[in-house]
Amino acid sequence: MVPKRVLLSDIDFYRNFLFLIFNHFNFEMASSVTTSLNFSNLESPKSNSSSLFEDSLFSSFRWKRTPERAPSNNELVEHGDLENFEYSEPFVIKFHNICKGGGERVNGQPKMDVACQLDDFIEVPIKDAENCLECMTDDRILLDSVEIEVKICTTTCKLAIESILEKYAERRERCKSIVMVKRLVFFIYDLTYAKELAPILARIAPRACIVNLGIPKTKTFPLPPPIECRYVAEFIADFLRGRNAWQTIRVLRVFYFVSLDLNLQKILKKCVCLRHLTLSNVEDVGVFELDTVNSVLLDSCDFSITMMDEVFAEKHPRLFPNATNFGFHRSPISLCLKALKEWSRDRIADTRKTLCFYQPERDFRKFLFEASKLFEVVDDDNELEGEVQIKGQSGGCPLITVFNKDRVYKARI
Repeated sequence: MVPKRVLLSDIDFYRNFLFLIFNHFNFEMASSVTTSLNFSNLESPKSNSSSLFEDSLFSSFRWKRTPERAPSNNELVEHGDLENFEYSEPFVIKFHNICKGGGERVNGQPKMDVACQLDDFIEVPIKDAENCLECMTDDRILLDSVEIEVKICTTTCKLAIESILEKYAERRERCKSIVMVKRLVFFIYDLTYAKELAPILARIAPRACIVNLGIPKTKTFPLPPPIECRYVAEFIADFLRGRNAWQTIRVLRVFYFVSLDLNLQKILKKCVCLRHLTLSNVEDVGVFELDTVNSVLLDSCDFSITMMDEVFAEKHPRLFPNATNFGFHRSPISLCLKALKEWSRDRIADTRKTLCFYQPERDFRKFLFEASKLFEVVDDDNELEGEVQIKGQSGGCPLITVFNKDRVYKARI
């Protein structure tokens, strides 16, 4: 359960803000006195500092704040989250375009400016981002869940984005307390320069336990799937290589295209503590075997399934030889049944005796009608609670507990 949100008080904000402005004011005055012997000009720096204070104050008032809202049930628990593992509400950093005021147009289109969201503050101009971070209290900066979204696709903004993320990392490191980021969510619209942000994210979350790459159903810059797979693999490799995340990461969710091949296998096998893997878009299924995970979810995000999804369903026992929990979320029931079919007969050299399957529908009637052709229903007493047990009709098949879409798997730490 995510703890209740704690809002940054206005008193703390203005105390930090005034401290920042007056420090700058004193610095301007001191530098003016020491670098000039013409005391008749002392009114000029005073006037400039006063103007700076006024402009900054009005600029801060223009920072809009998001209203408090309670997270929905879907936001509280994700499939594969760690059991008895708590993390805070997220510290949100977003970069996006906003329409510039004044009616300015470029090539007939409204002129756009780049703005960012920093925690509760939205539409913060890029030039004000550092001041905004400095005004926040440590308890907000040190939230142990961080969500970063880069929704713009221009190389000219890349350096500014990198600079702000680095400033956020520095701001965390300057805090008196040390709080590691437990959960990191990273979305970038254009994956072509995601790799360059990997070292900075590794600095922000060097010992993350839960990492989400991408956001379900969020549009990205159209790239050929094989190219996107390569960029995703490079980003994961650089992120893990940056600090020590390969030692701590236990849950990985990837909502971009991935290719299950030797390259990705080599990268993920370094994650010795990885327990859960969520995939969404499978581009290719090649030579791949990951024996560290014990739960796998294919989240089709309500999109139509592809031939590679069906290949994944057929080969999932071999791809994850030690996994005992499999799920198919927001996908047709036929895909889940295709995967279950692989367990309807005795699998030679497979020693798994019990399995859990999470099927994508709430009602069991359609599932049981199709599954009864290949499986024997062992126990349906808990059907109303979203749970039935089935077993293949031939000997040696594992006992399978099937859950409906309302049940969510939680991995053990």
